[in-house]
Amino acid sequence: MSTKNSYIFVLNKANYLIKNKYGFFSLKYLVTLCSLFTIFNQIDAQNSLKDYVSPALKTVQLHRNDWPLSYPIIRLGSDQTLVLSFDEPGSQIKDYYYTIVHCDAQWNPSPLMPTDYIQGVPVNPITDYSYSFNTTMDYVHYQLSFPNLSIRPLISGNYVLEVFEGPTGGKTVLRKRFYVNEPLVKIESYVRNRQSSATEPDYQEINFEIIHKGLSINNPVEEVTVTVMQNGRTDNVISGLRPRFFGGDRMDFNFIRETEMEAGNEFRYLDIRSFRFYTDRIEEIVFEDPFYHVSVVPERPRFPSSYQYRQDLNGRYYIEADTRENPDTEGDYAFVHFRLFCDIPFISKRIYINGALTNWLLDSSSEMEYDPVINAYRTTLMLKQGYYNYQYVMVERGETQGEVFQLENSYYETENDYLILVYYRKQGERTHRLIGAEVINSARSLQGSGK
Repeated sequence: MSTKNSYIFVLNKANYLIKNKYGFFSLKYLVTLCSLFTIFNQIDAQNSLKDYVSPALKTVQLHRNDWPLSYPIIRLGSDQTLVLSFDEPGSQIKDYYYTIVHCDAQWNPSPLMPTDYIQGVPVNPITDYSYSFNTTMDYVHYQLSFPNLSIRPLISGNYVLEVFEGPTGGKTVLRKRFYVNEPLVKIESYVRNRQSSATEPDYQEINFEIIHKGLSINNPVEEVTVTVMQNGRTDNVISGLRPRFFGGDRMDFNFIRETEMEAGNEFRYLDIRSFRFYTDRIEEIVFEDPFYHVSVVPERPRFPSSYQYRQDLNGRYYIEADTRENPDTEGDYAFVHFRLFCDIPFISKRIYINGALTNWLLDSSSEMEYDPVINAYRTTLMLKQGYYNYQYVMVERGETQGEVFQLENSYYETENDYLILVYYRKQGERTHRLIGAEVINSARSLQGSGK
């Protein structure tokens, strides 16, 4: 059954129950019907569901409760929860609703009915919101914790959290991916480095074996697929990996080149926890009524250069405001100005500022423009007080995957996180389960050059 037909089935069934069993149209059920109808039309028009953030929303974060630097992964059937938070400048409260959509390993909507993967009500309002307090920029802070009493995933796999305006499935303003894991396998992994010449990037190769003791897998090559993600980047994800060898309760994923990624460099950083004191990467802080403007120290490409270790957040950020007790609502915003000096522009390439501060998206919101007057790429981001990591990424026109070598350099010693996701689709099943998720850190597992 297609995704669209699945939703039609649910709508018809709910319509029958409301009209024949209850004898009247409850407003709650009518809202759910309208929302689902709109949502399945939007979903059916897409293939892979990608992250999306409306330009109207700022500081979008999705992570484990009380763990702001974590990946959005929870264990099936546990009491673990995810927290979504975001700000919207202004003082008007919006009527936001949310739902979750189950996807296969390629992030295509699963051919399942919502009742197959959702326990509770498929569409729910976001009711937790607060006004900013004592800030130069007014905003409304929204927060959602789930799974909750209203909605809970029933099966493992890839999920998309979708937020939209109005109770009838209006315009989508936010779409974020998350994972529900049922840990049925063990992942034994390590990172091997490959040192290149001075004019080529160094690479890190992620190798691993999967032990599925107690889980019968009849045809691993057809039923198991693996995805590898570097830090939080979405443009260079390696997916669709199949085992090279298998036997007994082990599957081998030790490849030669298939799991290589540019090692990159330690992330650049920006500290704007205070607008009163200049940190080492701030050139100027100016209050131009009614807002703050922060100019970052002018930067240059880090190629050529030598490797220097610096502890970082691997592209993430956290919100914190000096002298403020609650940065969620008391943290202020500033327009932050970035400049990357280049003597001449890259004719066939686009330059982006990348990291969680731009939602790891390489689009118009993160693209930098070349200014010939100062011979630099520049962009301005509206950022909340906090501590940020970022890097500059170059993308060939017509391509979607970025490269960091020419702007950031690439060293095999660089510390990176790699998220390994193991999907299982047994013969006859309609979608993938997520049966293993493991984060490996390159600095704790490097095997040495050429090994």
